[in-house]
Amino acid sequence: MSEIDYSLDPVYPEPNVYPPRWNFDNEKAWQLYRRAKREQWDEEDINWDRVREIASGLDRKQRLAIAYWWSLLSNFDNATPVFAHAVIKGFEHHLDTAVRGILTTITYDENRHNMVCGLAIDSMMRGFPFQFKPQDDLERKAMLNVEWTWYNGARYWKAYLEAYKKYTLDVLFTSFMMGEAAATTVFTTMSRGAKLEEFSKAFRNTAVDETRHYAFTHLIMTQGASRMNDEQKRLVTKQVRAGFVFLSLITYRPPKEFWKLPPWFEEVNERMEDLARSAGFHIPDLKEKEEAWRTAVIRVGSTLARYGVKMPSFPELGITGEEVEVSEEDFVPIF
Repeated sequence: MSEIDYSLDPVYPEPNVYPPRWNFDNEKAWQLYRRAKREQWDEEDINWDRVREIASGLDRKQRLAIAYWWSLLSNFDNATPVFAHAVIKGFEHHLDTAVRGILTTITYDENRHNMVCGLAIDSMMRGFPFQFKPQDDLERKAMLNVEWTWYNGARYWKAYLEAYKKYTLDVLFTSFMMGEAAATTVFTTMSRGAKLEEFSKAFRNTAVDETRHYAFTHLIMTQGASRMNDEQKRLVTKQVRAGFVFLSLITYRPPKEFWKLPPWFEEVNERMEDLARSAGFHIPDLKEKEEAWRTAVIRVGSTLARYGVKMPSFPELGITGEEVEVSEEDFVPIF
């Protein structure tokens, strides 16, 4: 074994978070990082006692329906480990200092969103779904809908970890663009339509976060697209489609691709949504959901077009584009 020559600079093992490096010249990223710090909010500022008080005035099915919806959302808001993993990769690859900082704020945001889901479920139907005792077939199927949705989340978590072995970080981060664009519209719509003030506040604050997250994906796209080759651009096209497929379960209707769900899923889901609406919990109807996605497609498409990245087709929305097949092997889940 050779002796170490301490008179030379060390050769660091790769990938590694060492040596620490800083750079301060990516001003757009720094502006977004500062904005993220200014816009932080506390989920405990939501008056959960008031939410429980409102819940006490609803019937069992209405409370279940609202808890059910938040449980489905939690499949996507359980993203703290997704971005925590991205933080580690960002440091290992020595991304711009401000970009790494932004990723830490998104990790914190997602943890807060996940806490809101848990607190909302606890306030409406404590113990749902694992300690929940269904009283009829509808309740049993609603419980199973949630559990099978989470099962798909488990599948996609494994795929996400594998994705880092196949894709560059700019492609991975750009993959979130479509989902963030749609989420911004959906949560804004829900905040305006909610008759339950505390939920309206939660959606309004979440929409602010999602708007900022979209700005991050836009930043990564604009600063990285010039370095992408044709293959990477095709991957972005594919992942934009994947974003629609993954998030459609709660923001539209689940496509046939990827989702492994009970045969009764859509029927029961529609029933639960109607029950939640009857309690003053605003869930966009199908027309509003389609409009939100069309807005997202236009928004994202205009950005991608500037850099020669093609938009995929969305036959569900009547939108033509590049025909792509997103197989399970190359699917990156979009949280």
